[in-house]
Amino acid sequence: MSTVEIIDIKRIDPDGTSNVRRQGVEDNVEKVKISIQEHGYWPDQPIIIRPHPDSQSEYDYENVTGQCRLKACLALGLEEIPAFVLKLNDDEAIQRSWLENEIRGDLAASDKAYWIEYFYKHYIEEGYSGNEAYELAAKFLGVTVETAKTYYQFGLLPDSLKKMVDTGTLKQSDAIQIVKNTFDATRVEESQQAMEERASWILSLDRDNRKHGVKALQNLGSHASIEQLNAAVMQKNMAAKRVVQYEIPTELYDNLKKWGEERGLQDESDIIGRMVGECLTKR
Repeated sequence: MSTVEIIDIKRIDPDGTSNVRRQGVEDNVEKVKISIQEHGYWPDQPIIIRPHPDSQSEYDYENVTGQCRLKACLALGLEEIPAFVLKLNDDEAIQRSWLENEIRGDLAASDKAYWIEYFYKHYIEEGYSGNEAYELAAKFLGVTVETAKTYYQFGLLPDSLKKMVDTGTLKQSDAIQIVKNTFDATRVEESQQAMEERASWILSLDRDNRKHGVKALQNLGSHASIEQLNAAVMQKNMAAKRVVQYEIPTELYDNLKKWGEERGLQDESDIIGRMVGECLTKR
């Protein structure tokens, strides 16, 4: 069983090649710094390091897990850190790093895409078929094959959209549909431009229409223009609406307007639509 050792921080390479977390590190380091300044380092949470795989490195060890903790300690000028020193090969180190970050939910979509693509291509180069490469990559990282394929699709997004998914600006589910119904391996550059255009279009729609927008992508495929997608959304809206005639008694009109104004509505049809919707939802 490994025991915790107290290691001189300056002997550890903070930018090890096995760190799977590539996005959001700096922001998290700042949060960890604040916690350490207020409460001190948590002795029950040692990092994991390994003997440095590069014999020419200036460092004795390479960081495997806990890079934010290590970098926070470096920034604060701390001299030592508790660590498990494990003899791990490259694959074992990546697995350790992946497991810790995946369990914590710290990995951005672009990080997941990067590593699934990394191992998928690794197995392809070894002569495995596409399906076999997905199965092996999924097994290596401890996820389902379907999850591995989903992660891989994030890698097909242009960098601008990866950042939008990582920050939550673009929903992961919407991004996946954009990839599935836009990307063409024979037209990569054109596909990436089309994905950016379609993402901007999806984000311009309100919440309800985004559902129709995703459906339009699925139905019309990669060659549909934004104008055609808009037309499909409008058609879906028209089909969903029902025209209802109504009469408002004069003595109730002022109350109706007041009810609408309290909810930020001015137009009569909007007020009545909201009122009917609220009443039916309560039933």
